[in-house]
Amino acid sequence: MKPNNTLPPDVTAVHITHKRLTFELEDGRTVSVPLAFYPTLLLATPKERANYEICHSSVHWPKLDCDISSDCLLRGAKEARKYAERASKRLRQPATTH
Repeated sequence: MKPNNTLPPDVTAVHITHKRLTFELEDGRTVSVPLAFYPTLLLATPKERANYEICHSSVHWPKLDCDISSDCLLRGAKEARKYAERASKRLRQPATTH
């Protein structure tokens, strides 16, 4: 099989509910996966989820150190276990005040 040299489509909008993560793509498609695929987002507060940056085909949540590409959603890829464990630990840590 030949490798696919086509770039993944750019993300034009992001929607997150308590159950789903949805990307709208430049080519007109909308792709959605269960939020449970990405525990870092699932365990985040609504405010943390709302703080993201779209950069072409990838979405970055700076406070969560989380990046998800349109290619990942199109393939149905889930978050790596080590990142999910890190999110779980972050949730269990007491909040620090500065």
